[in-house]
Amino acid sequence: MIKRIAKYPIDLLWRIENKFIRFIFVGVLNTAFGYFLFLLFIWLGLHYSLSLLFSQILGVLFNYKTTGYIVFETKTNKLILHFFLVYGFIYLVNVGELFLLKHSGIYSYILSQEYLSFVHNLPIDKSKLSDAIGQAIVIIPNAFLGFILNKLFVFDRKKSIK
Repeated sequence: MIKRIAKYPIDLLWRIENKFIRFIFVGVLNTAFGYFLFLLFIWLGLHYSLSLLFSQILGVLFNYKTTGYIVFETKTNKLILHFFLVYGFIYLVNVGELFLLKHSGIYSYILSQEYLSFVHNLPIDKSKLSDAIGQAIVIIPNAFLGFILNKLFVFDRKKSIK
């Protein structure tokens, strides 16, 4: 019964023929999972680069299965090294983005907006709040980068691996 309930959303996603649209739906799930892990590690007091590293490693394992199975319709584990390499590259881009945002002054501007005053009451180290905001800013561009790189360098190879 539980297995059938869990399989229902996957069956619905497979009815969507456009892989990019499927990727968006799966990406929302994967992004929420990864961002939650990032926030958890930030909240625990880790530096943004370590928080990103740990959330990226755990997220990649989760994302490989969901992206590979639901979006690109492959169950093989032979592609996981390529998947890790793609996300290793995205990690480096992401750390660079957070570094640039941290030194740009944009965080001060964002946090000074009155409609965001509630964020100062969140149970997070105030010095880490900007890291959480920065990651929220770069999530969508990095998701597009992930789709393109996975399509070109990971899951397009499934034809030759079968």
